[in-house]
Amino acid sequence: MGRRKNPQTREEIQTEMAHAQDEIRKLKNQEKLYTNAYAKEERKLRTRRLCREAGVLEHFVPELKTMSEQEAAAFIEAAATSQEAQEFLRKRGTSHDETDTNSNSSKH
Repeated sequence: MGRRKNPQTREEIQTEMAHAQDEIRKLKNQEKLYTNAYAKEERKLRTRRLCREAGVLEHFVPELKTMSEQEAAAFIEAAATSQEAQEFLRKRGTSHDETDTNSNSSKH
């Protein structure tokens, strides 16, 4: 691919500018397409994760299937804020932070 010669006349400059503006427009549209596709894939992944986690929760607490949304939320809040759950999260947070720190330091 050879280098383009620099436009010399006013008409050549205008033509090159129009061409550059078309390229910018095409690239912006392409960026929008990629951004939308990425967001769609992120939503799919989130939906799969939420369904999988809800399935695990229902496996251990089958009564959730018959609870109202408010009852289920109250139950999950009570379970998540229990002393045992908080201790589990503290332990996980500490080990999770250490794992992140170790993996980040090995990347540098």
